[in-house]
Parts: sequence; C-alpha cells; structure tokens
Amino acid sequence: MNDLKKFMETVILRLENEGRYGTAHVYQSTLNAILRYWQIRQKGTIKLDKVFTPVLLQDFERYLLENMLSMNTVSTYMRMLRAIYHRATKEKRIKWRQGLFDTVYTGVRADTKRSLTAKHMGNILVAQQSLPSLKEAQSWFTLLFLLRGMPFIDLARLRKCDLYGDTLIYKRQKTGRIITVNVTPEAMRLIKQLANRNPQSPYLLSILPSNSELQNGNCFGSKEELYQAILRGFNRRLNELSRRMNLGEKLSSYTARHTWATTAYQKKCATGVICNALGHSSIKVTETYLKAFEQKEID
Repeated sequence: MNDLKKFMETVILRLENEGRYGTAHVYQSTLNAILRYWQIRQKGTIKLDKVFTPVLLQDFERYLLENMLSMNTVSTYMRMLRAIYHRATKEKRIKWRQGLFDTVYTGVRADTKRSLTAKHMGNILVAQQSLPSLKEAQSWFTLLFLLRGMPFIDLARLRKCDLYGDTLIYKRQKTGRIITVNVTPEAMRLIKQLANRNPQSPYLLSILPSNSELQNGNCFGSKEELYQAILRGFNRRLNELSRRMNLGEKLSSYTARHTWATTAYQKKCATGVICNALGHSSIKVTETYLKAFEQKEID
C-alpha cells in the first residue's frame, strides 16, 4: 500500500476501533487538507514516496500559510504527517530520511491565551446560574477543573466502576494512561448531582447516552458524531456563560485544563508533577501549556 490516502484511512479506522476518536478526527482533517492541496498543486495518485520529500512538504506548508491557517494548525498537520511517516517507515513502506521534517514548522506557539486568571476561575466556580442549560455547562466545567484538569472526553466516558470511594481510576482516551484522581468533597457533590440515574448505563455522569439509549432514537450516524455534537453545544454554552458574566474571555472545554495546569505552576508545582497529574505523554507537552504563562511573566 503505497497510496497515502488509503494508508491514512487505514490508520484512522484503526484509531476509531481503539476508541481514539479525537486523534482520528485530527488525522482525518490532515488528510482532507492534503487532498485539497493535491487537487490544486499536484497530479495523479498521492504516493507515499512523492509526499515525503523536503520539497513537497515545504510546498504544502506554503499552501497552508497562503490559505491563512494559523501556525498552530500548520504545525498540527505537519506533526500528523510526521506520525504517518513514522508508521510508514516502521512498516517498511518507505525509506527513512534523516531530518525530513526539519525545514517545516512542527512547534507550538503559545500566543493564544487559554487559561483563566484565578479571579475569573473563582467567579465561575461560585456564580449562580438561573438557566438550566448554563448551570449544567458551569457544573461540567467546574468538574473538569476540580478533577485535575480532566479532558471533557474522559469526563463524559467515566464509568460507574471507575469511582472507588473518593478516588477515580480511569484510562485516558488519548494516551491510554491510567490516571488516579482524588475526588474532593466539592467535586463529589457535583458528581452526585450529575450522576447517571439509569441502572442500565455504564456511565458515571449523564453526559453520554448508553448504547441501548442510542439505538432508541439516535439521529446521529455514530457515537463519535454524537459526542462531537455534545462537545460543540458545551463550548457554545461556555461562551454564553462568559458573555453573561462579562469575563471578556473565550471559553472552551480545554480552558479548565489549561487553567488547572497554570494554577498548579503558579503554586510552584514542579513541571514533572504537573505532567503526571495531567496524564501527558511527555513533559514537552506540559511545557506547551505553560508557555503562555511564562511569556506573561516575562512581559
């Protein structure tokens, strides 16, 4: 299989079968981008040995920049291509070339502020919401922060059997790492408030429906499409919450995670400790979370 499109589709399917839907989505976005590029700038089948050359990678990068994509988006696509390249070389589909991605951007710029100040986070934690939809979004967001910056996909897929007394032990969807989190009394009250009351559902919280509930009236093509719709709705409600509270900040599900990391760093927690707490694959990932805070301190 020397066809990039077919090879990437195989990888995407494998990721979806492993339940790594978020990663699969990023791979699919990368594939869509390179297919659009190929249609405009190249001809014929997208062969692996044609794609993975310094000249083509640099031209693809120029194409992305010409289409006004941010540096972080360009980096994401390049890193996904690099991961595909590593898979292809490991499977002997293409020869390894030293430093192939050295001339394209694969870093992470920290110019976008993604964490809240302590004051704003405190306001969200204690604010009283009259609208049920905003109250629910506030509760989800608060739990993400109190459970050590847990990603929303992990919160949504927590199982009832993952809670042992006042301890959560769960497997991260993205990395597969086993994470242990102490549940504070404040977090436990929210968990009980948001608990899934359906005895047939495996989920701890009432965010995702069970498989049986999905079969009875699901208008989405797959569980992943349903999750993405729930996530989009959550982010919309968070921005409405920010607007009503006059925070002047754009909120998303990941804001709680970045805020937790920054707060821990401000409290002089070692970067290695924060890395383990967040379940990152390496300390380099954690450092990208903290770059914006460090730049603010420098300024």
